[in-house]
Amino acid sequence: MNQEQNKTVANVANNEIPVPNTNNIPPGPATVTNQQPTQQSEQPSNILAGSPGVVVAPVSSEPTDASSADKGRVNGIVHSATETEQTLSHTTMINPTVVTPRVEITSATSSPPPPVVEDTQEESIPKPLPKKSHKAGVFIFLLLLIIAVLGYYIYQDYQKDLARGECSPLVASDNTLRELDINSSIVQELYDKIKTTIREDVAYHNFDDVFKLYLAYRQIPTSDIYESNCNLFNESNMSNFTCSSSTNFTPTAFKEETLQREVRKLFGESISIPNQNIVLGNSCFGGYQYVGERGEYVQGYCGQIPTTTYNVDKELISATVQGDTITLRENVRYYSAEGITNDQLQSGVYVHTFKLDNSYHYAYVDRTIEAS
Repeated sequence: MNQEQNKTVANVANNEIPVPNTNNIPPGPATVTNQQPTQQSEQPSNILAGSPGVVVAPVSSEPTDASSADKGRVNGIVHSATETEQTLSHTTMINPTVVTPRVEITSATSSPPPPVVEDTQEESIPKPLPKKSHKAGVFIFLLLLIIAVLGYYIYQDYQKDLARGECSPLVASDNTLRELDINSSIVQELYDKIKTTIREDVAYHNFDDVFKLYLAYRQIPTSDIYESNCNLFNESNMSNFTCSSSTNFTPTAFKEETLQREVRKLFGESISIPNQNIVLGNSCFGGYQYVGERGEYVQGYCGQIPTTTYNVDKELISATVQGDTITLRENVRYYSAEGITNDQLQSGVYVHTFKLDNSYHYAYVDRTIEAS
């Protein structure tokens, strides 16, 4: 073993490099010649172009030993100008399929990659529009049908009111006397505002500010009436009424501007009625005391149960319109118990007059009595 190592060292010392025999060629010494470095060293003919120092072996039809230690070996790389160029006396076989040229871009002036051509064919094809939901189309159709039907009926109702003279702006422009349907909405609405019961008639029968405030109070919505207290309520100003914390009575109240709003709506925008207690005579109808310090009408408690021995028959017999005025005619007949009389209760035809104001409200302007 030592002899073989000594022999190998001696060969290296004599510049002999052993080369494996890959093509069954008799081994021979590889001669390395010393050459002076020149300005440009000649490239071996079997060096791969563009890859300095890479030697490509010629293709051989003979079998190649895959276990060869020199498979894919790279030789002949010159590290400096002073190093001795080494060549092989016998060409070393390298598997040509292993060597792959490596291309590196080292200069900024290298040619850029070819531009990518975008396929515009897909963009030129119009995309199909999303299909609308069938249910949405049916819903829209039904909605339009409902609107059309409602519009038709509203128009027909408007034409009927126009023929009866119930459209306020058109009534004001027509000065002919015409009969109105007593069952029409406008006639029934006006009549409900001013008709009274027998107990209200017995309690107070005068058409004055007290009666007008009472009628306006009847128009206040329940949502504008709220629970309150008895602070500053003066029991001496209202007979038959009381309000104190000692009782279990919880009064209700409403704002004075709420009452004045209903006064203007019922009797016209130009009317002015001063605030005062709302009560019909000595009865329990109304029963609200005006408390100016609070700006409210406060309810009092009345223990009296109104009773009467009178009966009445009331019937709306006609309704007419002329210009901006609507007239309702009401036939009234009072009946009293034998031996009891009341001069305030007059039977006859009550004529209620309403006039169109600037806010297109029919204001209650007058009430008269005609003999029956």
